[in-house]
Amino acid sequence: MMRSDQRHVWGVLLAGAAALSGAGCKKEQPATVDAGVAAVAVVDAGTRGVDAGTVANGGKPLRFSNVGLQRAEDGRVTVTYTLTNPGTAQAREKVCLMLLDAHELAIEVGGLGSITVKGGLEDTFEDRVYVDDLKWNQVRSLRLFTTAANDYCSDTPIKPASEPFRMLPTGAPAPADLPLPDPPPASLAEDFEVSGLQLRQAGTPEGPSLTFTVKNVSDHRASGAGCLRAYAQEGSRALEEVEVGEFDLAPKASSTQTAPVAFHRARHWEEATVLRFFMGPYGCVMSEGAGGPGHPVTLPEKAVAGDAASPPDASDAQPPAAPGSEEVHHDAE
Repeated sequence: MMRSDQRHVWGVLLAGAAALSGAGCKKEQPATVDAGVAAVAVVDAGTRGVDAGTVANGGKPLRFSNVGLQRAEDGRVTVTYTLTNPGTAQAREKVCLMLLDAHELAIEVGGLGSITVKGGLEDTFEDRVYVDDLKWNQVRSLRLFTTAANDYCSDTPIKPASEPFRMLPTGAPAPADLPLPDPPPASLAEDFEVSGLQLRQAGTPEGPSLTFTVKNVSDHRASGAGCLRAYAQEGSRALEEVEVGEFDLAPKASSTQTAPVAFHRARHWEEATVLRFFMGPYGCVMSEGAGGPGHPVTLPEKAVAGDAASPPDASDAQPPAAPGSEEVHHDAE
């Protein structure tokens, strides 16, 4: 989840803003909170009360309202919200967005930006983040909350400074009488189990492709990517390493994928005698040591790319990368 279009609440661009942090984009001038409204203790749909003892500096927690959510085809999610400060002191906090799956486990949590709301006022903000299809297709609800300015959205345990707001992917508010789950822990290579490795020269997608099933054998959500390495001989340095497949899985869930294998130099198909598939949270980065010796992949004769149909200079060509397919399964509990 990456944030874009970072702007200061007063409309001043912040230089060097990070992808997941920055200042909320202010939409309107602050409005004074009606004292009668601020005193109401009823929690609206979507919000959940916070123990005053958990709020930084003993202040009154900020409250979300008028929340809107819209995701575009390119993966950009636009979030609009109003924050009300029922206290007297000015609040400087970070706004966080958490994505949750069907089991109310956190898929990801990231920052929308930093905000400032004066005591007794409310202000409206708009932020944009990027959420890829792999994660978004598993989202069943989302949570908005704030943390103290010196805390992080991904702290464990989470320390909300506002009343968390829960909504559906449609943007509609949802019952919020559920605690905030912890962010997902860092994934490890041992969280994954791989089976059914099969390399094909033709089929869908066209060109070399690898089919495999990966299962999350841990008790928490885990994400990562596969890495296929080709060697001229056992024990030699890799001729090629390419990332193959990507996954983000709930505990005990599995995913069967068929992904294209695009070597940087097609002649390496002819030179390779050993193929190994590695699995880890960062794909080819650091996966060889962390993922052990890797899983052997049979190199069938059909997977050699030096056939007569290839042009004479095709040894340096890169096969076109077609989108891979994926099927996710969840074990019955």
